[in-house]
Amino acid sequence: MIKLKDILKEEAASKSDIKKMEKMADNIVKQMEKLNDLFRRAHKPKTNDSVLYNTMKDWDHLAKNVDREYGGWFGFVKDSDYIK
Repeated sequence: MIKLKDILKEEAASKSDIKKMEKMADNIVKQMEKLNDLFRRAHKPKTNDSVLYNTMKDWDHLAKNVDREYGGWFGFVKDSDYIK
């Protein structure tokens, strides 16, 4: 019987590579959140200034989406045949 792991052997990443990527992804999210905080402190966006306020909200939304996408992938890959 042929196992899926045998077929996907070449596409599978090592556990250490996955941990490195996950750590890097976490760092990216932290940096994005830090940038958002710096933006808030520098510009002090208020609802009456739609450009600053919308930019702040867009960046917050972007950071949350990135965190969700990375988290979803690493949650999936740890229980899949894509990891050695």
